[in-house]
Amino acid sequence: MTAAVVTGGGRGLGRGIAIALADGGFDVVIGYGGQPDAAAATASDVRVRGRRAEVVCGDVAEAATAKLLLDAAVALGGLGAWVNNAGVSVLAPVVETSPAEFTRMLDVNVVGVLHGLQAAARWFQSQPDSASASTPAACGGRIVNIASDLGVSAAPHLGAYSATKFAVVGLSQAAALELAPLGVTVNAVCPGTAETDMVLAERASEAELCSLSPEEVRASYLRAVPAGRFCTPADVGATVAWLCSPAAAYVTGQAICVNGGSVLH
Repeated sequence: MTAAVVTGGGRGLGRGIAIALADGGFDVVIGYGGQPDAAAATASDVRVRGRRAEVVCGDVAEAATAKLLLDAAVALGGLGAWVNNAGVSVLAPVVETSPAEFTRMLDVNVVGVLHGLQAAARWFQSQPDSASASTPAACGGRIVNIASDLGVSAAPHLGAYSATKFAVVGLSQAAALELAPLGVTVNAVCPGTAETDMVLAERASEAELCSLSPEEVRASYLRAVPAGRFCTPADVGATVAWLCSPAAAYVTGQAICVNGGSVLH
């Protein structure tokens, strides 16, 4: 069985993705930028499932980090899937978003995805008979980029973040067309609101911006979800694991929303 790379895999959605991929039979390389204890805990969760795990610290905005992640996957036996999950956000009106804040979001959310996508694609391209690969994990190779439902429909106060996620969807679709002849699939997964550390920080910013309590903001978010609950790491992990499985061999270039119906796409 080959390995899957998950950037931002130590906590939040990344942890759910790493666990789901381990349940699907992948060894997992967990990339993280901070909180080494969280990354170690996710690695332990992977190992409990009988899979191997490695942790790699680095900033995805730096190309060298993608090489470290790829090297770790190859050391585990080869790359089967790469999930670009790491991301950052700033909640602010567009006219009040600083260039520095926007640049950092672009560096992590878009350039970071590009680095990971390129590293994975080049490795898949280097493999003999990649278009006809038939092992359960490889199947020619899988690349999944975590965007957001704000990557298909914008919202106030998250315009700059939304722009980066629209870019992730476009990048995924272009790469899907280019890599399809090799049997490599590329898809974007677009989660809705999940109560991760990033979303909790956004909620606090929105409460201050709108002179509301965090509880009132939470309730407003929840009212926007027809399913009546927030997205969970397990919801996103299940979708990513399916896209990385043989069952999704004919699915590529898609932006799949996992949001309980809050945005229809």
